Amino acid sequence: MRPASPRLPIGVSLLAVAGLLLAACTPPNTRLPTLTPTAGRTPTVSPTAQAVATVQPETALELHELGWLTFTASIGGRRDVWLMRPDGSQEINLTGDFPNGFAEAPVWSPDGSGIAYDAIPNSDVSRDIYYMTLADREQVALTSLPGFDCYPSFSPDGSMIVYMSERDGNRDLFIMDREGNELLQLTDHVAYDYEPAWSPDGTQIAFTSRRTGNSEIFIINADGTDLRQLTDQWGLDWRPSWSPDGEWIAFETWRNGNADIYMMRPDGSDLTQLTKNPSEDGHPTFSPDGRYVVFHSSRAGNFQLFILEVADPENQWHLPTTSPYALLPAWSPVAELPASALAGLTQLEQEATPEGED
Repeated sequence: MRPASPRLPIGVSLLAVAGLLLAACTPPNTRLPTLTPTAGRTPTVSPTAQAVATVQPETALELHELGWLTFTASIGGRRDVWLMRPDGSQEINLTGDFPNGFAEAPVWSPDGSGIAYDAIPNSDVSRDIYYMTLADREQVALTSLPGFDCYPSFSPDGSMIVYMSERDGNRDLFIMDREGNELLQLTDHVAYDYEPAWSPDGTQIAFTSRRTGNSEIFIINADGTDLRQLTDQWGLDWRPSWSPDGEWIAFETWRNGNADIYMMRPDGSDLTQLTKNPSEDGHPTFSPDGRYVVFHSSRAGNFQLFILEVADPENQWHLPTTSPYALLPAWSPVAELPASALAGLTQLEQEATPEGED
């Protein structure tokens, strides 16, 4: 980072070190809330939990009709991909019965029929990208290269996926088709490029890069041309996410000394701060109508999910989950999932409900 960053309290520094060791897809020198707990240990992040609001009943009714959320949760030493409604109902563990105990960073296919995520298949020395159709929960590995393949993001027509790969010993962005066939190496730089996000019109890809010495947000055409830098701050800027209309990019930033959520235009203008909390707020994703943003925050004590209203960012509320540790949320790009996906989720809910219970 350009100027030296502020000295962190010992507890926060230890959290950062542990995060670097455990969240291997993230470049070094990056402060993370993404700890992977060991079996039998409940992760703790914030020493003092804040009082948090819950959703109002009338808003909950509206949110229930705005698709689904997917997120990462840790329970019993596992890390799995979960689903739930944006009002906090119908919570489902999507990968809990799979043999690999680490799956995270889920993203939706554009039509809501499936989810891509990265997972550790058999060891702790590599990470691959998987795709699962919700109708039958078939898990398909899309990558199987040495090293880490992470951060998938779909093209708006669903035919391609951009992702980060360290196949050549460095972390660059690549594009593959839905079968895992490589189509294009998007970036080729000695610094790390990661966390790509495909624009809704398909023409641009926002991503995080350390090529200036600090993690900043860049944007590039989907054919690899016209690279532009959007942020330039001493603090970490990362995790870009597009609004459905392509008019805004929300992102997480440490420019104020702790993690907050901002949004900006795709040219870097009209910078707007959405959260102003002393806790860590991050990983924003817009609702399918663009009116809300879901994010994770440590303000509840551990990392949990929250939603804010874009037009009134101070209107924020907590979404309690089964897991005491939930983060990396992604909102479905469609308000109504395909019938086959809903049928698959209904069957999974029924299988998870103990016999004799409604």
